[in-house]
Amino acid sequence: MNPYVKRFSLFFVLAATVVFVIVVFIQYYVQGLIVQDQLKAFKCLIERSAHFVSTGYFQWTLMKEAIERNDTDFIASQFEEMMSLDPFIADVTVEDVPPNFEGLYIVESDGERLWARFKIFTDLMEEHAVDKTAKVVWDLDSILEAISADFRFDKEGKPTHFGLRYRYSFHRTWFIRGTLSAFAVLVLILVLHNFLVSNILKVHWETEGLERLVRIVGSVDHYTAQHSQRVSKIAELMGKKMGLRSRDVEALRVAGTLHDIGKIAIPPHILNKPGRLDKEEYETMKRHPLVAAEILKGFPELSEVLPVVLYHHERQDGSGYPFGLKDGEIPLLARILAVADVFEALTSDRPYRKALSVEEALDLMRKLPLDQRIVSVLAEHIGELEKIRRVSSEGWTT
Repeated sequence: MNPYVKRFSLFFVLAATVVFVIVVFIQYYVQGLIVQDQLKAFKCLIERSAHFVSTGYFQWTLMKEAIERNDTDFIASQFEEMMSLDPFIADVTVEDVPPNFEGLYIVESDGERLWARFKIFTDLMEEHAVDKTAKVVWDLDSILEAISADFRFDKEGKPTHFGLRYRYSFHRTWFIRGTLSAFAVLVLILVLHNFLVSNILKVHWETEGLERLVRIVGSVDHYTAQHSQRVSKIAELMGKKMGLRSRDVEALRVAGTLHDIGKIAIPPHILNKPGRLDKEEYETMKRHPLVAAEILKGFPELSEVLPVVLYHHERQDGSGYPFGLKDGEIPLLARILAVADVFEALTSDRPYRKALSVEEALDLMRKLPLDQRIVSVLAEHIGELEKIRRVSSEGWTT
């Protein structure tokens, strides 16, 4: 797990919980709005149905007369036609109940069932039956299914249109949506966090962080600090000339700057010795790639740089250190850094020798156990490399 994710795991859990609660609340609120829209659709459907029944069948002289003379065949055929045209009507009957209500009809309910009573008029509504009404009962389940309602009618529920009462619950599908939404937002938070952390750290290590580490090395050995900056520029240019990805070129640049940071653990009398190192001193010096790797392990954002620094003293024939790797066992970026490091060291003045010229350095490097393909790239672009100046006022010896 990314150490930054682990470090802020509690924050992420809390963030996910807050997001989940917010999402559930929003979805519950939205579901309430949807239910209100569905109730409006239900009301509109009932009103249309009642208008259809009233104007189509109970404002009709033939129907009024058939009811008054109890013509059951005619009445039954018309009611059957009515129910076929409006599939939400469950039943139609004629009752011996006077129409003691205002208007053409009245919709009634017991809280979970719905029906309407209709006055029975002549064609021109000049008169209506005084002792009879028609009763139409609706199939509420069919209506709710037709409008994909998220509620059900219940006598114990909230009041709504026509005296009905309804209730709805937070469906399992909504809960699943809320959970998935919260998880998606958490993933988004993780991605954004890692993106922001990576970019912030990238900027840090490209500016303040690198400068601080370089200053640490420079405080122990001024030559090492300048050498590292020059190696960084050489390695970066070679990476570009070899067509490496920008990510790898950047890793070379940073590795060049930090490749000798392990020398902070080497005693100054060894670092600044004017003559060649003896065997014991050389063994001590050979520890610096391991020390550098240990330092870089503490910075996950430099994970791609670490192996470049660790293996830059390995050689093609296995004579290098710290592990004696050879040929393809050595990562390409480490081989590039090795060539840049050797070239810069050979063309710089040291306490125990003068700098070699570029031609002399290249001749010697062709005999060393370096990756000769990379040495050839270096030689091909020596003109551009000569434009890279030392951090000090001096250039390379030509």
